[in-house]
Amino acid sequence: MNRKLASVLGVLAMGAGVVLVTPSTAQAAYPTCNAQKVKYTSGSYFTYQPYYTGTGSRNCVMGYGAQSDGVYALQNAIRFCYKSISVDGIYGSQTRQAVVDVQTVEKVGVDGVYGPVTRKAMDWPIYKGGQGGGFVGCSEPGF
Repeated sequence: MNRKLASVLGVLAMGAGVVLVTPSTAQAAYPTCNAQKVKYTSGSYFTYQPYYTGTGSRNCVMGYGAQSDGVYALQNAIRFCYKSISVDGIYGSQTRQAVVDVQTVEKVGVDGVYGPVTRKAMDWPIYKGGQGGGFVGCSEPGF
């Protein structure tokens, strides 16, 4: 009887370990954003968005504990277009809650993790380059 119980408990413990360390689908499919890049919307209008330097793709994710210029770009977008938050490049509890708020407003899956779906749905600060340029407003470029 003790051997059966030990065997069952061992299987359960191994199964629980797998569940705890298995990344979510979004996190498994995309690399972590580690920088920010300029993305032109049209003409001399542009925004800054997080991306992964290994591939140059903006299809990347960030979650609690991430630290990068990508987090800085996300925080800046939230600060300009949604609500006042600290911009320090660290994805802490304040940033996670702000992402939850953005996901709720934009009616996308709410998990507090930034990824391609959130990027496409959210508003981004738009800047105009050249003389007389600067921040001009927020827009959902959809890219």
